[in-house]
Order: sequence, then C-alpha cells, then structure tokens
Amino acid sequence: MDIEEQAVRRADRAARCSPLHRRCFDALNHSAVSLSDLCSPGSLLTVKPLGEPQADKLLRWLLRVGLLRREVDGQGLTDRVRLTPLGRRIVASWPEGTCPPASLGEHWANGLRRWLSIWP
Repeated sequence: MDIEEQAVRRADRAARCSPLHRRCFDALNHSAVSLSDLCSPGSLLTVKPLGEPQADKLLRWLLRVGLLRREVDGQGLTDRVRLTPLGRRIVASWPEGTCPPASLGEHWANGLRRWLSIWP
C-alpha cells in the first residue's frame, strides 16, 4: 500500500468516526465553518453537542490527518476551516447525502491514533 492510499484511508476513517453530520462536510466543501458554528447550541452540523474544547481537539485532529485546512484572512489564521482537496475527494466518494458508518474497529483504531498521535 502506498503512502497516498494510507493518507486517504486515514482521513476517510477520521471523517467517518467524527461526530460531524454529512451536512457539515457539505458546508465545509462550499464555505468555511467556524469553531463557534460547531459549538452553537442546537447546531445541525454535529451528531451531539460539542463544547469548545472538544470541537477544538476534533478540528486539530482533522487538520492533522489532512481532511481540513485553516482559513486565512488579512490578519492571519482564523478559527474557520474548510475541506482540503483530499477532504473533497473523500466526501465525493461517499453515497449521496450520507456518511458511511465506521465499524467498531475503525472507531477504536481512530481513537487510539488520536490519543497516541501515531500514524499507521
């Protein structure tokens, strides 16, 4: 298995294991989403409500695996993120309107890699 294929598998697994709805990935594909958008009460972007520290850790993980990139404005980096070309490729490979569920083993592997910050 080559490095690019490993990166795609890792990013796809991270996206499917995340608490983000498909509508969040669609929004990230078309525009930037801020940390406060993910943390707002009643947000339709997440499966469950996220606190700011949880959302920040999630975004940092998705940035690290290459699924997201930070938005930049005239002052520098912002708290807004959007999909990378790799992220757009992964979301485009999913069935229309759905995010394929991750298996228990994938959740375990993703959680372990996040916790240890190791790469496959």
